[in-house]
Amino acid sequence: MDKAVEFFDDMVARGYQPDVRTFTVIVNGMCKFGKTNVAIGLLKGMADRGCEPNVVTYSAIIDALCKDELVGQKNQALALMNEMMEQNILPNVYTFSVLIDALCKDGMVSEAQNTFNVMIQRGVEPDVVTYNSLIDGLCISDQFKEALALLKEMVGRNISPDVFTFNILIDTLCKKGLVSNAQNIIKIMIQRGVEPDVVNYNSLMDGYCLCKQIDKARKVFDLMVTNEIADIFSYNILINGYCMCKMIDDAKDIFVEMSHKGLVPDGVTYSTLIEGMFQAGRPQTAQELFKNVCSHGQQPNIVTFSIMINGLCRQGNLDEALTLLKEMEESQLKPDLVTYCILINGMCKAGKINDAKELFSSLFENGLQPNVHIYSAIMKGLC
Repeated sequence: MDKAVEFFDDMVARGYQPDVRTFTVIVNGMCKFGKTNVAIGLLKGMADRGCEPNVVTYSAIIDALCKDELVGQKNQALALMNEMMEQNILPNVYTFSVLIDALCKDGMVSEAQNTFNVMIQRGVEPDVVTYNSLIDGLCISDQFKEALALLKEMVGRNISPDVFTFNILIDTLCKKGLVSNAQNIIKIMIQRGVEPDVVNYNSLMDGYCLCKQIDKARKVFDLMVTNEIADIFSYNILINGYCMCKMIDDAKDIFVEMSHKGLVPDGVTYSTLIEGMFQAGRPQTAQELFKNVCSHGQQPNIVTFSIMINGLCRQGNLDEALTLLKEMEESQLKPDLVTYCILINGMCKAGKINDAKELFSSLFENGLQPNVHIYSAIMKGLC
């Protein structure tokens, strides 16, 4: 990028006048290398050189601002779009869609709706990507009726919903506990010739599990296995569902089936099943599973360690829990407040107040600040 800028400066020094295409190339490069403010400076200076920016120039900067995580960048992108329209430069569908998506993801849904309305007023036809972004934003902000109205408008414009559109709706319905409605969406998908994918089915299965309709979840899972689209997330969802329904043997069977299918259990798989075993009163099996993680060359993550430590504390095995804490530290994993809170709580319940106070003091040495839960555990133990 530095070399490109050198050539640009050399070009200007030699008296050549950069045209809009040259400026846009440099602006685009600046944006790609995270120098958005420099790009904006170049944009502002274009008019002074008798060169008017075009939609591509503006779009490059708006896109960069939308991808930037810094606070206020979306408002700046919005202001830049208003500026280009004031100069009679009409944003295209890509520019509008990028901005609408970024606003929705930033929780600025009303601003996204206003931008969408401006888009329509200016005669720019939204596409499926534009609609998906706004429908997703409305669903996330709990405006499901408005999302459905937008879907109806989308179909009315002869824009066919795609697999992503349907997945947004299915996921939202399942999270609301309206799983039968989500199942109907799957049927509509098939009727419209859109083949449900693994994400659609995973959302539906998770919805059934959350509603404790484990038999229906299993039917969806079996269909996915038959169609050879079940992935690690599918297995994890069903294992979690069985654990929630206290059907721990079925959860273990699915775990075993994973290996037969050539899938490698991940941290979520082990954490879910280990916690399920503790809750089912099978601490020995939980410990065997934990050892299984290590023997298969995997490194247990902080969640798995914390679940094990919590299970051991509940069983009154504080010594084993502390041994695991040391193992955790030796494995370069830094225990967090959750881990310490579990141990301090376990110590207090076991009447080992001095040990709890000592562990409490070590928090500051490890650069951690105790939270209200840790203070509550200590105070409860002292009372």
